[in-house]
Amino acid sequence: MLSDNLKIEEKTTDRGRVLFITDGATQVGCALDFGIRVIHLSACGMENIFYEQPDDLSDGIATDNGWRVYGGHRIWNTPENDLNYYPDNDAVTYEKTDDGVIIYQKPDPLKQVKKSLTISFSDDGRIKVINSVMNTGVHTVETAAWGVNTLKPGRVDVDFIPADVASGGYPSRNISLWGTTNIADERISWSERHLTATHKPIDDYFKIGMYTKSGKAVYERDGQKFTMEFGTEGYGMYPDGGCNFELWLHKLCLEMESLSILMKISTGESVTHTEYWKVEKI
Repeated sequence: MLSDNLKIEEKTTDRGRVLFITDGATQVGCALDFGIRVIHLSACGMENIFYEQPDDLSDGIATDNGWRVYGGHRIWNTPENDLNYYPDNDAVTYEKTDDGVIIYQKPDPLKQVKKSLTISFSDDGRIKVINSVMNTGVHTVETAAWGVNTLKPGRVDVDFIPADVASGGYPSRNISLWGTTNIADERISWSERHLTATHKPIDDYFKIGMYTKSGKAVYERDGQKFTMEFGTEGYGMYPDGGCNFELWLHKLCLEMESLSILMKISTGESVTHTEYWKVEKI
């Protein structure tokens, strides 16, 4: 049984208290003194593939009001605005389950949501990661749950597979570009239905979003392959111009992001979004 192989323990590290979960093949580490953040992901015995923000904040990825990226997996919800950057520096709580843990965050007083993260290890080697955002305000809101994974420099591949819609008069492939993003950026290469991003330490801003029916992105770095799978339902109902996948490149790291469809949720209701992770040695 998986539960017999699963090991969950708290350790004190240079990043504070961390809850480590492993099935003997993959190791996940969740910060307990801030978050929600999954700050460690690796095949057992190998280096952490998640980005680790320096304590001196020399990477420039922080805000004046105290928000930090920290690195790793975090939960956001749409729309992206200044409220997303409310500092999530308080301790989190957790409970163990038969196949993993559930991490709980204090309610966000500005966005008026409460976030939780469920991590479950499966017999097939995948890790199920459920991002949940509950509406704690008094008004119904339209929002999508958003999983953001901040990784060390590496390579990302995603199949740009169109939706199953009629070709005549209806677009089936969406691309959204942020800011000064250059579609001909030297870190990006395209084929007919495929995008590859190879990290380089340059300052040029780059963020792109798309809808892909493949529901899969693959990251590689130093002998490890991280496969992230995500939803493809509800074509045309995703945020940011119809994106279920987004990619951001920074001179020191990169982000693979996936999103749920937009939903209207009343007080006490939640929108959830599931990612499936698998880390393999290559």
